[in-house]
Amino acid sequence: MEPFDLYREAKNQYEKLIPEKSDGLILLSLYAKYKDKNFTEENIITIINKVFKDRGNESFRSEYNRNNLIIMRLQESFLWRNEIKRSYQFKKYGLELCQNIEKRLIDKYNPAKIKRFFDELYKSLMENITEEKDFNIWVVDHFDVRILELISQIEILDQQVNNSVNDLKIHVKSRDHNIIKILEEMEIYLEIIKEQAFELKNAFQISYEIDEVLIEILQQPNNYKYIENIQKVQKFHDNSRNQLEQVSKRIEKIKPRIREFIYDFNKLDFDRKTNKFIDYLLENSFVKKEGGLKRIQLSIGIPNLKIKLTEHLPIFNIISNRDISYKLPIKVPKRQIDLSKKNKLLEKTNKWKQDKERISYWTDIAFKELEKNGILVFTPLFFKILDIDKFPIAVKTAHNVLRQTTKFKKKYRIEINQNAIHHTTIKSISLWQMTIHKVL
Repeated sequence: MEPFDLYREAKNQYEKLIPEKSDGLILLSLYAKYKDKNFTEENIITIINKVFKDRGNESFRSEYNRNNLIIMRLQESFLWRNEIKRSYQFKKYGLELCQNIEKRLIDKYNPAKIKRFFDELYKSLMENITEEKDFNIWVVDHFDVRILELISQIEILDQQVNNSVNDLKIHVKSRDHNIIKILEEMEIYLEIIKEQAFELKNAFQISYEIDEVLIEILQQPNNYKYIENIQKVQKFHDNSRNQLEQVSKRIEKIKPRIREFIYDFNKLDFDRKTNKFIDYLLENSFVKKEGGLKRIQLSIGIPNLKIKLTEHLPIFNIISNRDISYKLPIKVPKRQIDLSKKNKLLEKTNKWKQDKERISYWTDIAFKELEKNGILVFTPLFFKILDIDKFPIAVKTAHNVLRQTTKFKKKYRIEINQNAIHHTTIKSISLWQMTIHKVL
């Protein structure tokens, strides 16, 4: 059977699935007024006229033909026509499209809701483990139902930043006298968005605890059937954290531009006012002779000023007593080092470094064999690592190899035979037969 080609199918059906702007606005207006209720052709025509008038296209030579064409287009994918009652109703696809747009526009930023979602995810995951239930069922029943809401919260923040960027572009080109006030308010608004991104990032903190639990699940024997879903959850967490970081970075880039523009605008405004003042003085002043001197006489209402001082005023440098008096030496505090704490930290760091080196070493061996032979039977290698190193090293090496091979799906192919092979000496440890092929 030929695989489904989304691009080809969408290319042929695009106009039916995605309405043009006028049709889309008509559809949304109908949804806003009637939802899932019935409505007549006259109701549709009223909405059509209202939308075209709002868009500045109310005059149309053949209004009757225009209305018929629009109604026929909407019937293709979005509206049902009841021939008996001579009424219309939304199709499921049209209703869902309008509902999704409405939800996207109504949804507001809510970090407390996200934190509650993650708390519930963590709690349900721990209950799943305690009751020894299937992890894949937890993904379907708990993770998948919340993932869209979690994604939408990040998108809301990102959209707020996009709106701020567009507003900035508009106001920079504007000649509004209140532009400085507007830009200062925008800077405050961006700071609020940044705080919201920080709050949302804090709400995501429990995702690290979930990741740790997932690693523990992966370390358990016979849990390789959960690899795909574990990677799915971890990938979502990584992407979400990166996206939140990007929102904060974008704000940090925009704010200096606003401050720079305010500074440049103020400087230009000051120079403009100064030049205007000097021009006024020059146009409204004259030279007056007083004895043998010529003095500039300013316009009426401005007192006479000395334009230039002829005498030099004395200058005093004042030095405080503390700058010239003797200063007592500052006692340097002795640094106390907790040797036991330092040794524990050093021991922990060395162990982590050593484990990382061993994992990297075995991963390199696995990929060298794979590149050389074009195939890697991983199960014997896993038991070999287990014989030489510790169990966590073997598990983390397996996780590392799987992560790298699944990342490059076009280059490698994984086959898993669910017939378990037991370790020759440690019978409690078994592993599915896993083979990795290099795709030529």
